[in-house]
Amino acid sequence: MKLGPAPNIFHEADHRISRYEMKYVVDVRLREAIRNFILNFCTRDPHLDPVTGEYTVSTLFFDTWRRDCYLMNETKAVNRFKLRARCYGPPDESPLFLEVKRRIGEVVDKSRAAIAPGWGKVENIVLGSRLPDGLAPSQRVAFSEFERAFRLINARPVLRIRYERESFMGENDAYARVTFDRRIRYQAARDWTLPGSGRWRSMDGAIATGRDYPSFILELKCTADQPAWMAELMERFNLVRTDFCKFATATRLELLHRGFAFSDASENCTF
Repeated sequence: MKLGPAPNIFHEADHRISRYEMKYVVDVRLREAIRNFILNFCTRDPHLDPVTGEYTVSTLFFDTWRRDCYLMNETKAVNRFKLRARCYGPPDESPLFLEVKRRIGEVVDKSRAAIAPGWGKVENIVLGSRLPDGLAPSQRVAFSEFERAFRLINARPVLRIRYERESFMGENDAYARVTFDRRIRYQAARDWTLPGSGRWRSMDGAIATGRDYPSFILELKCTADQPAWMAELMERFNLVRTDFCKFATATRLELLHRGFAFSDASENCTF
């Protein structure tokens, strides 16, 4: 199945990827059956915890005081982006990834700079006066892109999101990824701490997902040549694509918690 041309294919060396992302809110009772199906075509991510079979993704999101990145997502702007700092697993063992995630039409383009473990304070890296040590040339470009976008919109930390991820990689495909995300939770970020502590609010319940059953978020990621097994997966399990966005969902829930009101069309009706 052809999805149309994507500008780039994944290159590990330059830390840039362009791909299509398809998201689904799926009943947890289908999780084992879906896993068994995709293991015919995929291998497990080697970075998964050998005991839990997952790893924790911790993300600090940045936005303007007006929530411009969030509003671009809500209004489905053709060209939009998100800024985030992310680590996988324990922060003292994981690199820190500074990412610019853009959506250009249907294509998701992501650039990221990897800062070696032991990165210390996020604000010292983002607001520092020089490039972090040890960055390869391609990562220097990715870091500069992040820094330029951050300063352009005068961004600041606004949200932290954490979840448990089980991930798989296509065995015989140029690029294919499948992820299961569960226990998705968020908290407002009033400082730069990552991964954060204290009280977290669930964001994968009925209010956030609009489903009346326990669910997890399934994501299929590929380049223009979608593997045939992905199409079969969607058909076999009657998967219906959704535009569920963790960042937008968490922002909306936080605004509701603060007393803002929204119309059925998702317009902020608080003045």
